[in-house]
Amino acid sequence: MKNRFFKLFLLWMTALTFVACSPSTQKEKQEGTNTTIAQVEQSQNLPDSLLPFKRSKQLVLGELDSYKRSTQAHIQLRYDDKPTEQRESKINVDPVGWHNFKFPIDYSGKEAWFMNRGHLVGYQFSGLNDELRNLTPMTAYLNTGSMTGTDEKNPVAMLFYEEKLAAWLKQNKNAWLDYRVTPLYTDSELIPRQVELQYAGISANGRLIPIQFNTSIEEVNEDGTTRVILNNDAPNGTLDYQTGLAEATLQSEKQEKTQPESKNKNDRTVYVANEGKATVYWYDKKRMPAKTNQAKVVEMSESQAKAQGKTYAEKEQ
Repeated sequence: MKNRFFKLFLLWMTALTFVACSPSTQKEKQEGTNTTIAQVEQSQNLPDSLLPFKRSKQLVLGELDSYKRSTQAHIQLRYDDKPTEQRESKINVDPVGWHNFKFPIDYSGKEAWFMNRGHLVGYQFSGLNDELRNLTPMTAYLNTGSMTGTDEKNPVAMLFYEEKLAAWLKQNKNAWLDYRVTPLYTDSELIPRQVELQYAGISANGRLIPIQFNTSIEEVNEDGTTRVILNNDAPNGTLDYQTGLAEATLQSEKQEKTQPESKNKNDRTVYVANEGKATVYWYDKKRMPAKTNQAKVVEMSESQAKAQGKTYAEKEQ
């Protein structure tokens, strides 16, 4: 009998202990679980290819290299960090290798400027217009997606990705965009053959948000960022990446009938001062003004000079 009462007493004491301790223990376990989850969320490491996450707008521009070429532009910003001032209509500085030409864009003879002074990070993000470290010569086709005007639906152009990223920022106003643009040169060539874009989003608590626009040329890097490489070329011309000079590849029907054979025979070599920026050209270097810096004289064909609006220097005669 005594043993029976003793066993009942032990069961009663055990139940009291369980009731007293159980809620606290469960609460501690639950709190411990929550703390662990929070620590995991805050300790997510962002890729080294992004700028350090400081929760403030950052714009880092690479210095010009030994050839005076721009090297890289990298920005991190939120929607509210976009510039509000309207961009000036004209860029007032020339990146190295800059020349421009009016080339036919179809067989009707309609012409448009072949090149643009292209921003690496677009003005709608950077707010920079005349910064040489953020400029490089681009074909109009690479920059705007069209040989004339703009085509923001063309996925082989800078404008397509800038507009898509701007729309992403607008839809994710509490997140950050990390966007890097790198011109890709070959050896000492002044004009990049390609331009590399890299982009990703960052949440308010510092976690990576992959961004993709489902184009055939996007690649996802191992670190979760997206990479795109765009070609600096155009359907209506060929570009000399060493000098920045170019030749038209389209001719009007009238030109095709009258000029195809005579062009190569009669297209003389001419010389242009001031790295090819002078408004006149010369047939003979020796007849150029004595003060001419010969190291900055550029050689081109007469048709190229005329395409840039240059005229023959009559004083040479």
